[in-house]
Parts: sequence; C-alpha cells; structure tokens
Amino acid sequence: MNSLKKLSILFFISTLFLLLTACGDENEAVSKTEAANADDAKKEVLVVGSSGIYPPFISVDEDGKAQGYDVEVLEKVGEALGYEIKWEFAEFSGIFGMLDAGKIDTVSNLIAMTEERRAKYDFSTPYAYSGATLVVHEDNNTINSIEDLKGKKVGVLLGNNLHQFLEKWNEENGNEIIITPYQDVSGTYNEVASGRLDAFIDVKITAASRIRDEGLPLKLYGEDYLINFDYGFPFVRSEENEEFLKAFSAEIQKLQDNGTLKELSDKWSAIDVTIPHNQ
Repeated sequence: MNSLKKLSILFFISTLFLLLTACGDENEAVSKTEAANADDAKKEVLVVGSSGIYPPFISVDEDGKAQGYDVEVLEKVGEALGYEIKWEFAEFSGIFGMLDAGKIDTVSNLIAMTEERRAKYDFSTPYAYSGATLVVHEDNNTINSIEDLKGKKVGVLLGNNLHQFLEKWNEENGNEIIITPYQDVSGTYNEVASGRLDAFIDVKITAASRIRDEGLPLKLYGEDYLINFDYGFPFVRSEENEEFLKAFSAEIQKLQDNGTLKELSDKWSAIDVTIPHNQ
C-alpha cells in the first residue's frame, strides 16, 4: 500500500508540474504577443502629402507604391525615429492647403525653401540642392537665356515656386512670355518634344533625369541656373512640432554626413543633389 501511495503522489506531482509548465509557456507566449502589439501601437505615423508625379524624387509604381529620392530619404528618417510613413496624394496646387488644415504633417515634392515659405513654415535641414532651368527641344538654339522666352509659350507647374518666379519676372519685364500652367508634369516634356511648348521651366535635377530616363529629344538651355534653391520638408510652425523637427533634421544631417544622401542621389538622379551651392 505504501508503494502504491508513493507512486500515486509522484504521478500527481508530475502531472501538476506539466500543467504548470504548460500554463507558464502559454502565459509567456501571450505576454510576448501583447508586448509586440504594444510596440506596434506605439509606432507613430508621419502623414506625407505629395502629387506622386515628380520623378526622380517621387512617383508611384504599377503596384501603387511610392518610390524615388524623397521617398527613400523619408523612409530612412522615419525608421530612425520610429515612424511609419503614410502617403496622401493630391494635385500639387492643393497640397499646402492640406498642410495648413492639419490633414498631412509635411510635404514631399522637392519643396524649395523660398523666403515666402520660410516666413510661414518651419523647414527641415536641406536634403537637396539645385535650381531652375529651361527644357527645350534638342534642335532649339534660340533660347539661351530667360530674355529669349519673350514671345514664347512656356509651361509651368501650377502654383509651384517656379511658376511664381516666372510670373514675377514676366510682370517686371513686359509680360511678353506666354505662360501655360499644368496641374502635373507627367506630359509636359512631351509637349516640348512635340513643339506645342517652346520650353518648360523645371528643376535642373528633375529635367536632366527625365531627359535621360525617357530618351526624349530635349536638352537644357545654355545657362546653369535661372535661380538657386535649397530643398527641405516643410512643417506647420508650432511648439508641438519644434522638438520633432530638431530630431528629424538631425537624422537628415546624419544621412548627409555618412554619405547615404549621396548614395541615394546616385541611384535616382542624373545630377548630384547633395552639394550645397556655396561649394
């Protein structure tokens, strides 16, 4: 009887141990799942507005995924800060209205840091440097300066800084340029190639990359830049954004210092966009 009693006790203890172990494993698995869910819940979202049609800085592939220089810069900054990038696409002319209304956190469309914009928004550290140029047909040898645009039909992206620059110059110099605004730039280069436009004003890095990548019979006009620009990501000016913008800018500076911006520029652009104008 004593032996049977001992065996029964041992069997009970063994069974209890197995049950406790199983419960412990299950509780541990639940804890890990809860922790993972908590980490996901903590991950912040940065909502970025864009036209989605300004290659090589941003465009959308066949699967609807954003790609380009701006996109990869933002993804690397977001990863470093623990933010997920969420894209909101709209016509460029309405993008800054979305920013003012709080529908997006910033804009990714190679945004020039003009005096007018600096007066209203806070910008990140620059992540690109370039300037305005003119795209003309490869056989066109008559447009070598902005003065040569008088009497010519010139395309611009509606509402962007280059549109404003050309409108202002035109007003100050006789209003002889026929300025034709477009909601997007997807077909404007073909307009120049076909002769429906005499020229299109665009950022040099964008123009050089499109001419190269699309094999169009176009070229850049004679001078280097019509005007220089530094490019950054704009944020609504507020105390809430101030600390975040410092951290955001610090990550861009790290990408510049460790050569990552140069690598991304080499990947996406026909011209190095990472060289400041004073160098």
